[in-house]
Amino acid sequence: MSISFWNPRSVFAGFDDDFFNTPTFLGVPSLAARADDQLRHSSPRYEVTENEKQFRLAVDVPGIKPDNMKIELENEGRVLHMTGARKVQTDTSFEEYKFDKRFTLGRDLDTSKITAHMSDGVLVLTAPKKEILPPVNQQIAITVGEAPALMDETPYVGEKKKT
Repeated sequence: MSISFWNPRSVFAGFDDDFFNTPTFLGVPSLAARADDQLRHSSPRYEVTENEKQFRLAVDVPGIKPDNMKIELENEGRVLHMTGARKVQTDTSFEEYKFDKRFTLGRDLDTSKITAHMSDGVLVLTAPKKEILPPVNQQIAITVGEAPALMDETPYVGEKKKT
């Protein structure tokens, strides 16, 4: 699998979903953590599909404009971090709904070529898989004689300094 949930506090560091921590209504995660919260958090629904050439992550973000979203790669391209917000007008004020989601990406993805497209409230991220090359055996020639000096002449830890 090319994607999983990311949780920096977990020993598994990749199996975390807000679904289990968010209140539900008839089995569906609700948008508000508590009815009296000023700032409401949501966990957008998403779908992951992949084939031998690419992987796709489709995220439902209705009402969120691209300018109100941020998508970035963290941890050397291994974690996809998505945040977003939208304001909803109530009778007398605006309420803001935010989401913050992280996914661990597999090493088989070419994260330098990830694309994001938004249409009709659905954000689709696509990443091609790296080409799998067959293993290559390489013979290394053995030279008789003294080994060349190291490029860096600093002494090793624990090695006595020459005087």
